[in-house]
Amino acid sequence: MGFKDFMKGIGDTVESGAKKVSDGSKKMAEKSRVKKEIAQLENDINNGYYAIGKKYFELHSAEPGEDYAELVNEIIAKNERAEKFKLLLASMEDKMPCTSCGAIVTREQKFCDKCGAKVEMVEPPIIEGFNDAPPAPQVDPNQPAPAAGGFCANCGAPLDAGQNFCEKCGTKND
Repeated sequence: MGFKDFMKGIGDTVESGAKKVSDGSKKMAEKSRVKKEIAQLENDINNGYYAIGKKYFELHSAEPGEDYAELVNEIIAKNERAEKFKLLLASMEDKMPCTSCGAIVTREQKFCDKCGAKVEMVEPPIIEGFNDAPPAPQVDPNQPAPAAGGFCANCGAPLDAGQNFCEKCGTKND
């Protein structure tokens, strides 16, 4: 075996390795394309399920079948809660919906610029579990704390040591 044969063997080995790498890359690229296609189809299927569910809800939310009543009622409750949050957010931005047409108006407006109705002030909604609790009591740093009693967790009234219930609001304090 001469030098020429030796170099030919190396060349064949390199060529064989390059072909394997190339074939492997092609296979990986093809697998990637197949996975992408599967993901797109599954996404399209899920969008179809969503569209069917939404259509069912729109057509049957007033009288859903027994199997769907719980889900429909849950969606209705969450829609109502979302609307309250939208109103709360609008009030934080000094805006509110017109009580006549629902267009968003600023608190400074006297009349709705969409329908001309007189703007009536609407209080921000109270949302259960979000802003329905009274604000935390503000403690005056200049006022001495009651002797080992603390403050009522509900209304902030001072409590004497050993006092189990607030005499202002009746809340049990541990």
